[in-house]
Amino acid sequence: MRLIKMFLFVLIGLFAVVTIIGLFIPSSVKVSRGIIITADSATVHNELSDVKNWNKWLPWITADSGAIVQLSPVTDQTGSFFKWKGLKYESSGTLTLQQIEPDVIYVLYQLKEMNDAEGGFRLRSSGAVKQETEVQWFMEYKLKWYPWERFYGIFVDHIIGPAFDEGLEQLKTYLEAKTSTISS
Repeated sequence: MRLIKMFLFVLIGLFAVVTIIGLFIPSSVKVSRGIIITADSATVHNELSDVKNWNKWLPWITADSGAIVQLSPVTDQTGSFFKWKGLKYESSGTLTLQQIEPDVIYVLYQLKEMNDAEGGFRLRSSGAVKQETEVQWFMEYKLKWYPWERFYGIFVDHIIGPAFDEGLEQLKTYLEAKTSTISS
């Protein structure tokens, strides 16, 4: 009986220590990746503000060729959504346009087995004749107070970041190929 009490005491103490440490971990994680695309900002903005184009570069779709995609009836306005269910990797989610501004497109992320997150795309023209656009893909992931979720937050950048990198590379390749065929 004494051993059981001691075991419970140690277990409760360990839980308390982990909980207290978890409270010192930030309550949100910001993931951000960027790339420079050789295309004017209007072209990039039009591509990102219309969800019907996202299946050409969105990493969760391009990695799973059998993914089932559902789009909102209107695809280029606030409230438009891109919903998918992957077959090969069993990924799923919904990305909804929250707000469309000239330099920022805000998106609500609802990804399988993750909390809802807010983020989007920031655009900035660069280059001598404004033919380059810097695209920043960002997301802020809010964590609950649970200690295990706070510790999970430490790894969110390592989980989502590579997908953002891959998506931006695919967006760059797609848009630069599209722009070169239009200008030819």
